[in-house]
Amino acid sequence: MALASTLSSISFGGTTIGAVGTATVSLSRPALDVTGIGATNSSFVTGLQSATATLDIFYDQADTTHAALETNINGNGAPVATVLTMAAGMTYTGNATVTSFEVTAQVGSAVRASVTLQFTGAITIA
Repeated sequence: MALASTLSSISFGGTTIGAVGTATVSLSRPALDVTGIGATNSSFVTGLQSATATLDIFYDQADTTHAALETNINGNGAPVATVLTMAAGMTYTGNATVTSFEVTAQVGSAVRASVTLQFTGAITIA
């Protein structure tokens, strides 16, 4: 069953981020090659898990929640509690820092910002 995203939310440092158009969470665990010399087939083990979230927001510099994201990347970049809540109630929870904040302005379009959050430590999926 598909999940509706109309009631999804993103909390960064305890504050719900406003005007989020899209949100993506990516979990990854790289394959590490442990093939021995002389082996005839490759062997792999899984590496350490990492997670990122990408937000596409309708940017408003006067929005204090957008300013908090900018302050994080422009300031000390300390990881803060981050929660992505899906409409069905599923959550992705962990500590994240802003690693990219890119503002795009185009004629005839709303100003948008693409924000990348890098989780540090464990991420909980519930």
